[in-house]
Amino acid sequence: MSMLRLYTRVLELLGKEARLGWILAVANMLLAGAQFAEPVLFGKIVDVLSGRPVTGLFATNSAWPLLVAWAAFGLFTIGCSAIVALQADRLAHRQRQAVLTGYFEHILQLPLTFHSGTHSGRLMKVMLNGTDALWRLWLGFFREHFAAIMSLVVLLPLALYINWRLAILLFVLCVVFTVLTTMVVRKTYGMQSEVEAYYSDLSRAPPTRSATSRWCRASCGSIPRCRACATSPTSCSRCRCRCCRGGRWSP
Repeated sequence: MSMLRLYTRVLELLGKEARLGWILAVANMLLAGAQFAEPVLFGKIVDVLSGRPVTGLFATNSAWPLLVAWAAFGLFTIGCSAIVALQADRLAHRQRQAVLTGYFEHILQLPLTFHSGTHSGRLMKVMLNGTDALWRLWLGFFREHFAAIMSLVVLLPLALYINWRLAILLFVLCVVFTVLTTMVVRKTYGMQSEVEAYYSDLSRAPPTRSATSRWCRASCGSIPRCRACATSPTSCSRCRCRCCRGGRWSP
């Protein structure tokens, strides 16, 4: 599933909270604009204090109006960031509880034939992991992701208009950061997928001897030294694995 399709499906689950979601989106746009205007005003203040002529929209011979505007934008950024973070956290928690309740009610309404063929541990894992993932995506989108998207789509062209040399340098740094982040995320995502697949297998059935051996190696880093350790960890007297000797072999 593509990232755009994933965001679309997750945002469609907002339901009654869609109005608050739109308000947070507008607030993120204002926040992105304020964060862009703040360094521009600071640069104009430096120009005025250094005696350089200031032209354009902020043309003035006194630094006080620019200082007042700069302080106002700074206070607005702090207040708006706090409000957006608080409301996004509340929205994510409320929607997590709503989705959790709806999933649980749906599971209870399924026939007994479904429950007899599906392990309850797997259902609990899907419920908890799914709602946690939705909560993180809602929270991250309304706190950071949407403002970052607006900064990339709207504010970067404005930066090219104001100072194209520094804007090109900023664009190159963004490309380098994106490439490095993509490499790290792909690596960690692949390793995390292997871990999730292993725990999904554990949630479907009780642990077998091979699963016990793998869990033993993952827990303390020891490799079984003999066949008895791999088959019956608690009865092996020569095993160098602490978790096997202590009998804590069951995940």
